[in-house]
Amino acid sequence: MASEPDYYALLQVAQDADLATIRLAFRRLARLYHPDVAGTGNLAQMQQLNAAYRVLSDPEERRSYDLQRGFLATVTSDSGPHRPSPTAPTTAMTNRSATLRHSSGPFHRLQGLAAAEVLPVAALSFAAGGTLLGVGLLDGTIHVWDTRSSRMIRTFSFNHGTHDGILQEISLSPGGTMAIAWGFQLGIRTWDVRSGESLWYIGAYGPSGAMDARIFDSPAWLRLALPDAPLTLSEEDPFRWAHEGRLGSGILTRPLGGPVDPSWAVPARCPEVRQGKRALPDSEQGQWRVQQRILANDGRALLTLSTGRTRSLPAARVLRIWELDRRTARGGVEPRCVSQIEQPVDYLQFPVAVTPDLRLACAGFQDRELRVFSLRGGQSSSLRIASGLVGAEAQIVLAPDGRFVAVADGARLNLFETRHGQRVQEWQMAAPITALSFAPNVQNPPLGIGLENGLTELWGE
Repeated sequence: MASEPDYYALLQVAQDADLATIRLAFRRLARLYHPDVAGTGNLAQMQQLNAAYRVLSDPEERRSYDLQRGFLATVTSDSGPHRPSPTAPTTAMTNRSATLRHSSGPFHRLQGLAAAEVLPVAALSFAAGGTLLGVGLLDGTIHVWDTRSSRMIRTFSFNHGTHDGILQEISLSPGGTMAIAWGFQLGIRTWDVRSGESLWYIGAYGPSGAMDARIFDSPAWLRLALPDAPLTLSEEDPFRWAHEGRLGSGILTRPLGGPVDPSWAVPARCPEVRQGKRALPDSEQGQWRVQQRILANDGRALLTLSTGRTRSLPAARVLRIWELDRRTARGGVEPRCVSQIEQPVDYLQFPVAVTPDLRLACAGFQDRELRVFSLRGGQSSSLRIASGLVGAEAQIVLAPDGRFVAVADGARLNLFETRHGQRVQEWQMAAPITALSFAPNVQNPPLGIGLENGLTELWGE
């Protein structure tokens, strides 16, 4: 054990860090350094971070690790799940206020939502025209709120056992009757919002950005966009799974009722490394990676952000739109790339935000501004936004109609109007912003802001 790396140093946390701090640290580093997501770091480094989190998130393994490393001072009865260190509470955990100040602008505060748990908000998802909001907390607890009455109407839990997972994303169905969520060491689970019943579960642990999912109301069905590698790898080593599947995407479609059909386990494929009918040489495939997979709200199209060598650029960032339900002459399904934008790798930054219909995409450009691209019209129709540098840890969301883009970095939030490319409003929050989302399919959509201290605020025109 003494020859192993210092797990606390790897996760950049103190030896008396509580579980929430360890979760947040791992979530941030996994998003920032995973080689198939942010394009930095390496697989071995991520596997070390994975090992560090597995030990420090389990009370017994952490106690044993601390004893063998000589960290006797940290072995206390308070090291178990959900019990913060009594000697080192964080500001975010003790401060339950939300907005400290904000400038004038088009948005005003609509309401604030606060669950009893003081845990970071990891994900937000609107449904039913913005009248329902799913709030996912970092530990995998999910609350569904009626935004008209500010009333919590349902709570879900993964019931994931002894290991403490990290929620990554949630998605409500368009009508709000179904929910799907996924996360590290949590797997993928679906629920019926009306009854609270869990409908389907699979132990697939995709790293941040590696997968996406959508769920639908009637008939109830779901669609997954995953690394193009065997699902059996995902529970054993999620980072190896993402690495092995970096050359393309696998699309799984599954109804949530009736008898099980074995064909559901056979994915349709979106091969990034195939140009026409010709595959790239092995030397070029080794450089390729898919960094983001984002499904359209209707589940019928997929956006991928990839990095690798193309015919025109030795190192490129590539945005592709895939039509997923294209039928072949024999009646099968074969996804087809219908739009593609290439940029030099140092021009287009991670992460990328999109509108729900995948019509527009927004990303940092050349470390100096934001660009909004028309994914159907090509790069010639891009809009420039005077945002300044947008870091890899920033969160970016586009309004469904493309009028606004919101950028969160730490506790600071800026709202830009895309037509003129200027900032129109700014906020300073009481805690770091950990989730950001616009409501889809609604006129003048509200913006949801989730904070590290467990609070959520809704702002709108």
